Amino acid sequence: MPIVPLKLVPTVNSERTPALNESGISSCNLIRFKAGLPEKLGGWDKFFPSAVSGIPRDIHPWQDLNQIDHLGIGTVGTGSLLGVITAGSLQDITPQQLVSDFPPNFSTVGGDTTIDITDPNISGITIQDAIFFNTPIAIGGLVLQGLHQISAITGTSSYQIEFSAAAVSTATGTGTLPSFDVTSGSQLVNVNIPLHGLSAFEEFTFPIPTANATSGITISGTYTISEVPNVNSFTISSSAQSSATTSFTMNNGSAQLLYYIALGPQAGAAGYSLGGYSDGGYSTGVVPNAQVGSAIIASDWTLDNWGEILLACPKGGGIYQWSPNGGFLNTQVVSTAPPFNNGIFVSMPAQILVAYGSTVGELDSTGRVLTIGDQQDPMIVRWSDQQDYTVWLTSSTNQAGSYRIPRGSLIVGGLQGPQQTLLWTDLALWAMVYQGLPFVFGFNEIMTGCGLIGPHASCAMQGAVYWMSSSNFFVLAGGGPRSIPCTVWDVVFQDIDTANQSKCVAAPNSAFDEVFFFYPSLSGGTGEIDKYVKYQVGGSWDFGTMARTAWTDQSVLGEPIGATPAGVIFQHETSPDADGGALLASFTTGFFTISEGRDLLFLDWFHPDMKWRYFGSSNPSASVQVAIETAAYPNSPTTNFGPFTINDAKEFVNLRLRGRLIRVTYSSADVGTWWRLGQQRYRANPDGKR
Repeated sequence: MPIVPLKLVPTVNSERTPALNESGISSCNLIRFKAGLPEKLGGWDKFFPSAVSGIPRDIHPWQDLNQIDHLGIGTVGTGSLLGVITAGSLQDITPQQLVSDFPPNFSTVGGDTTIDITDPNISGITIQDAIFFNTPIAIGGLVLQGLHQISAITGTSSYQIEFSAAAVSTATGTGTLPSFDVTSGSQLVNVNIPLHGLSAFEEFTFPIPTANATSGITISGTYTISEVPNVNSFTISSSAQSSATTSFTMNNGSAQLLYYIALGPQAGAAGYSLGGYSDGGYSTGVVPNAQVGSAIIASDWTLDNWGEILLACPKGGGIYQWSPNGGFLNTQVVSTAPPFNNGIFVSMPAQILVAYGSTVGELDSTGRVLTIGDQQDPMIVRWSDQQDYTVWLTSSTNQAGSYRIPRGSLIVGGLQGPQQTLLWTDLALWAMVYQGLPFVFGFNEIMTGCGLIGPHASCAMQGAVYWMSSSNFFVLAGGGPRSIPCTVWDVVFQDIDTANQSKCVAAPNSAFDEVFFFYPSLSGGTGEIDKYVKYQVGGSWDFGTMARTAWTDQSVLGEPIGATPAGVIFQHETSPDADGGALLASFTTGFFTISEGRDLLFLDWFHPDMKWRYFGSSNPSASVQVAIETAAYPNSPTTNFGPFTINDAKEFVNLRLRGRLIRVTYSSADVGTWWRLGQQRYRANPDGKR
């Protein structure tokens, strides 16, 4: 009988039926292709010995000026944190906030920009902290709103900020909140706030909701002003008709401030005073027993580094900074940056910080929004000045600016590509090309129908950018963006959990020219990432089960690092095993036939051909299990033979099996070994038609 070679097509194809996928691989787990040959995937070990709390959504490696390596990690859910792993230790640097409701106690001096605030609910606030006005406050001819850095400490519970405009008049220990007049059967709401300075068709944002049970009216969010009867009031329309004629005041008349708490370095000694000379030990520390807040709970994170400084943005929140050598115990908000953003990244070569899904409105000289109330727009992209992430005000002398993408519903994500900055909406890919002054960036829609499925579902690798949309995979390289033919399309897009698809992660492994696309599956039923498909540059695809909710490619920390939904952080390509246990690699071929399936096949001899260990390794041979199935027809029950164990000592296997259709499964479950398939051979002959 003739010896027949078993030559496999170097990709996994789940779109074809097993009978159609002759000479191909139909299913697999934890494999890759090297030189067109299937092999066991590289294994992983713990990068950090214990799990971090929460579900990791972003990780970012960087090195500081002292050549110390760090890994930033942002997690969500129960126990969410922003942390930094350095030399095997985890430091929790999660931003802290504090919400305070108190009777308005604000003071101004006519012609001065300084605002004095007394809040009985705080103690030991510092100039490293900032405040956001959840309730606009009218005082001294100003309407106080937005995000402000605390500029001076004047007492245990009092401090100062600098506003963007000087007060018109002097006022002491007071402040007026917006009040609302509604009429039964009408949607119109008369808003009373002294000297608001607004005109019809401008906007006013109420950051927190105010509900009135008597009228059934809730005031929350941004409203367009329909009429301005006088300088102390304006009219808006609510979404419902009032059920009563009544009046009520925002937040029941209490001012509400949101404090951003930065825990500074410990003071070396007591200072001379609170305010004048220092804010702690001779201007080197903070007030002893400084105010603390509660750690924020984020729904997502984006991380990047600006030199040695880690920048972090919780989705929908501000931009935070932390330096490994700054002595701060947690991150500090960048109070001059937009207060609301969906994500950030650093754009090169000009080193400009880009924020997308950012805050609407022109900024004043302190970085504040000019319209009253800060409103987030999911289609706005803003950027800082060149080489200064604290400057966001557009002027003729810097490169800060903004642009609103005109098509789509939201900017999903962005990154710095090899040649240009890229932004994805839910519909399209946009290029953000650096031009310098006066326009700084030019924006071009370069492909439609390729929107990003989630903020972490794109990556750059070796001069190309890869991403996942809601129905396909794409690459931008050379001549422009194009879809990637995918032979495992059915596996991912017929099983993806669309309710959680925004969690998808694109994970490059540049050493092997491959990109994982991790996704949550319906079949898994957890709502979290549990499976992947993987593309190798050149056209090979495979798939399997592995849960990685955050990922970074090779970096200063070495081989790729991935994190699981349980908060365990692994470094990949470090061993042939799965954290010391067996890595369960396997693949199953399609059905083989002869004479196009007209004849039965008799097979009695099988010749293994594999690489059994790493080159130069003295480890034992891999032990691979070979199972063979035969069937009379594609939909017939199969007859199983084996599994047979093969290794470097096994010259051949005697089989004696018969079938019209034959397929083979290779699998391994041993520890400390690795394998790569060669050219298998078997002895076979036609054996009749039934």
